[in-house]
Amino acid sequence: METLESRVAGPLRAFLDPVLQEGHFQLTYRLVTPPPDPQGESPELIVDFSGADAGLLLANDSELLRGLEHLAFETLRLGHEDHHRLVFDCQGHRLLRVQELRTLAAMAAERVLKNGLPYEFAPMNSRDRRTIHMALSGVAGITSDSEGLGRDRRIVVRKPGAAAPAPGGRKEYRRL
Repeated sequence: METLESRVAGPLRAFLDPVLQEGHFQLTYRLVTPPPDPQGESPELIVDFSGADAGLLLANDSELLRGLEHLAFETLRLGHEDHHRLVFDCQGHRLLRVQELRTLAAMAAERVLKNGLPYEFAPMNSRDRRTIHMALSGVAGITSDSEGLGRDRRIVVRKPGAAAPAPGGRKEYRRL
């Protein structure tokens, strides 16, 4: 069976090498196959960047890093269902972000179970939302749903059966 790395390594290098060279970035990268994660969050392949310009990749909520990742997905013709299998990271930043999101998910679940009020996270990208949904999937007594559109899409954690507010209605949410 063909692995993701064997399928995309060559085309990925053919995309990244000229981008980094022509952009005059002082960056190197390596392709890493991480060990499996028991919580199902481990991608099959990580492109891990390092170098003097690492700060540029991480500035503005990692906007440049996410942009490179998006362009790579398009270049490699990876479907939406495969986006979680390939992750761009810079000096372990993504691992720290996943740990932070799992902690936030646990805090939200605890609050909802304690006070019964729905808990709304700030808007976040689809990968972060997926991490939170996965972290909450094993918690009994709560559900998590993504609400909103585009850049305003967020997660709301609530007890099962708690009704979502009517559009334009008053929300009784707590925010992180």
